[in-house]
Amino acid sequence: MDKITLTGFTLIELLIVIAIMGILGSIAYPSYQNYMLEARRGDAKTELIKAQLKQTSLHILNPNYSDDESALGMANSDYYTFTVTSAGTTTYSMQAVAKGLQLSDTGCTTLTIDQDSNQTPASCW
Repeated sequence: MDKITLTGFTLIELLIVIAIMGILGSIAYPSYQNYMLEARRGDAKTELIKAQLKQTSLHILNPNYSDDESALGMANSDYYTFTVTSAGTTTYSMQAVAKGLQLSDTGCTTLTIDQDSNQTPASCW
């Protein structure tokens, strides 16, 4: 009968694999966090643009722009609070303010849009 030889990993080989995984994880995790911040910001921009379209359709039938967030379909999320900051007969302004984990989105914590599609800060849009 032949002898069966068992081979395995040495402790050094196992530690090298763990170290490599740690290095890869420390590189990948910040990229993932940045991706998530940008994706959530994209969701906020989409909500503001949808509200802008609703403002336009409501203004056709009414003399004033609406200041009612629920009529505009603006629903707060875990990451943004949506508000109509001003609404009149010819102008309006709406904003999304970051909260929670989204506060790490440096420079893009408050997104605004108005009746002329002026979007600030421009670098975040």
